[in-house]
Amino acid sequence: MRSLLPLLLAACAFAAPTAPKKKPEPVKPLTPAQKADYAKVVQPMFDAQCVSCHGPKKEKGKLRLDTLEATLKGGKNLAFVIGQPNDSMLLARVFLGRTAGDVMPPKEEHPLTEKQKEALYAFVEGQPIPDELAKAAIADTKKALTAPKPAPKPKK
Repeated sequence: MRSLLPLLLAACAFAAPTAPKKKPEPVKPLTPAQKADYAKVVQPMFDAQCVSCHGPKKEKGKLRLDTLEATLKGGKNLAFVIGQPNDSMLLARVFLGRTAGDVMPPKEEHPLTEKQKEALYAFVEGQPIPDELAKAAIADTKKALTAPKPAPKPKK
């Protein structure tokens, strides 16, 4: 099912503007286990690969991902609601193909790895991030922190 996820999320992203607007459901508080997964796996991933554009110095799309509270608040749109991964703008952008215009992180940045994406999906789904997946995602995040930034594309 997860192999179809990128296609489904991309379809949701393109279908969203024509779909009738749903009244947002009230946000349920996170469980202690969800907060722990966020602090251990998701926030370091955001810090390494998202906060430079979605943090206190820069708020693209009025979205900040530097704290749990800011992440849950969202920006111009909700980034996600726990338990509703198919309605997640954040997941849709992360799972887009690297050539898509709205892919996140942007094309000139290092993309999230499959393990990081799976961990993020599990978190947004409201499921515990399995230990082995968490370890793999954390290792990928550590690699991202030490990897050299891709060279900027020459301007025409």
